[in-house]
Amino acid sequence: MLPPWLQSQLAGEPFTRFVAFTDEVARLLELPPAPPSEVYQRPYQTARVRMVWRYKDDGASLFIERPSGELRDGVWVRLHWHESPNPETVAAMIRAYERGARRERRRPWLARLIRRR
Repeated sequence: MLPPWLQSQLAGEPFTRFVAFTDEVARLLELPPAPPSEVYQRPYQTARVRMVWRYKDDGASLFIERPSGELRDGVWVRLHWHESPNPETVAAMIRAYERGARRERRRPWLARLIRRR
């Protein structure tokens, strides 16, 4: 069974599915939708991560990166429409990646505290 957001888009163009999916993930993350002109590549940014969605014929790819810090850290995620990806799952994955960014920022403080003892 396909999720409702995807069922409603199956009759449309393939990029319509892509736009619907990325807009739904953005809504779940409480982000504004991407500009309407951004159809094949949709950028989003939170306080801790930058995301770029890219359209693929059979799905989408998502690059998430932490722009701050000494080393830039990034992850590629590939979604295929035939596997019925869930926007809630992708949004939860992005939130978990954000939490990892917060944890990394606290480590130097914790390391200094441990070294003093």
